[in-house]
Order: sequence, then structure tokens, then C-alpha cells
Amino acid sequence: MFTGTGTALVTPFRTDGSLDEAALRRLVRRQLDADVDFLVPCGTTGESPTLTHKEHLRGKSQSWRARAAITPRK
Repeated sequence: MFTGTGTALVTPFRTDGSLDEAALRRLVRRQLDADVDFLVPCGTTGESPTLTHKEHLRGKSQSWRARAAITPRK
């Protein structure tokens, strides 16, 4: 199971309704800078039904990539 502190990330959108990937990367960075142990992107803060399947996968992918770019592998 999970241990530590986790954050349910909001999914940021642009005014046209598309996923705001740059804002998502900033949110991931902010959480990691605060020493959050794990992230829960795309779906736990109520916006999941508004995402297409492609956006859902893209949001998770961008979250994981942002984390990998910041966090060294152990």
C-alpha cells in the first residue's frame, strides 16, 4: 500500500477546455518541492468525467514525465 503523503492533483484546463500541460507540470513541481511522496493525477478531484480517454492518458503521462525530470531515480 501507499505510505507517506500523497496529493490528489487538480487537472488544469485552458479556456478552450483542453488540458493545460504546462500548468500540470508546474503543479507536479510544486508538490515535489513540498516533499510529497506520491501524486494522484486525473480523476480524484471531480474532473475525471470531463476528460477524454486520450486526455486522461496524456495527463497521467505528463505528470509522470514531470516527476521523472525532477526526481532522480533511486
